[in-house]
Amino acid sequence: MRIGISAFAGDGGKSGISQYMANIVGRLVETAPRHEFIALVGAGDRDWVQSWHPHLTVAAYPNWTAHPIASIGWHLLRLAPELHRHGCELVFMPAGNRRLAWRYGVPSLGTVHDFSQLHVPQKYDALRMAYIMRVLPAMMRRLDRVIAVSESTRRDLESFARVQPARIAVIHNGADLSRFRPDQPPQAIADMRRRLGIEGPYLLYTARLEHPGKNHVRLLEAFAALRRARDLPHRLVLAGGRWSGAEAIDARLAELSLGDAVVLPGFVPNDLLPALYAEADAFVFPSLFEGFGIPVLEAMASGTPVCAADTASIPEVVGDAGLLFDPTDSAGIATTVARLLSDRGLHARVVARGLERAQSFTWDRAAAGVLAELDALATAADRSRPYAPPWPAPRR
Repeated sequence: MRIGISAFAGDGGKSGISQYMANIVGRLVETAPRHEFIALVGAGDRDWVQSWHPHLTVAAYPNWTAHPIASIGWHLLRLAPELHRHGCELVFMPAGNRRLAWRYGVPSLGTVHDFSQLHVPQKYDALRMAYIMRVLPAMMRRLDRVIAVSESTRRDLESFARVQPARIAVIHNGADLSRFRPDQPPQAIADMRRRLGIEGPYLLYTARLEHPGKNHVRLLEAFAALRRARDLPHRLVLAGGRWSGAEAIDARLAELSLGDAVVLPGFVPNDLLPALYAEADAFVFPSLFEGFGIPVLEAMASGTPVCAADTASIPEVVGDAGLLFDPTDSAGIATTVARLLSDRGLHARVVARGLERAQSFTWDRAAAGVLAELDALATAADRSRPYAPPWPAPRR
């Protein structure tokens, strides 16, 4: 069966949704040769999408189709005809909280990652909020099957988008356990430190520099308090590209006079991430809202102890393998991090629990769940077709 995939809205590999696309689709192609997969994408991302798997068919469209507003219109007006033109019998929408269509002409499966717009004030501008709050939920209800990446997202799908519970499957995200592990080669660690300009021990937070959602400001306040209260030798590494509201982070950083105690390496290439995680003394994740929180898993798999916010899906991912705090309380963040750094026994226990828990969240398992949903849709589609005998009809 030929399955179309909308590979738009993937941020060119620089977001959690892009990680989801690459890891899921690549594994679908690898593990399900009985299906043929074709990814539809803007020309600017063609090479990136093709890198997911050499046997993935890629159909590229003019670059204007990747612009957010144009892309929304293209999905509404052109996706169904393009699926028909390419002979697709199913469609998979892996960025279902960003791009969907009103109709597809074939059975549809979409993945919804989060409803951050419900939980983080001033997340987007008014036009985007109108699309996300009013249009997208209606289109989610038109999908035949919906994947939620967490129980937290499932609850929002039911209560806000009013998707019928029977049509929702919870399939957790994963981490690449072959890449994220504690035993990183010394040369990889040295190369990472040199290229990112990191010296000495450090605390790590990986998230785009977005305010207020990613909550960097309160983490900076907590870090400043730690430095005042104790002789903290650590730097704070804030790894991520600049996004909406980054100016507020810059301003608070200047006000706190943290100087070179905070390292801002920008977007970190994938080849440096495993060593960056593994070398950190602690991973601090204060985000106000996450549909899942892939960085938490990557840190645990890397043998780095996790302190994280007790909101949304994050406790669902962390379980008993990390320390939780109220992300709106800077003093509480500081206290939690200080406890982890000062109690070596606790530090060791959190590391061990994190390594064990990470084994339960793999991309292989997630891709197998997506494939099971696609196979179920394919079976249902076959049953709905009129019966046609496998031999030629006799002439009359």
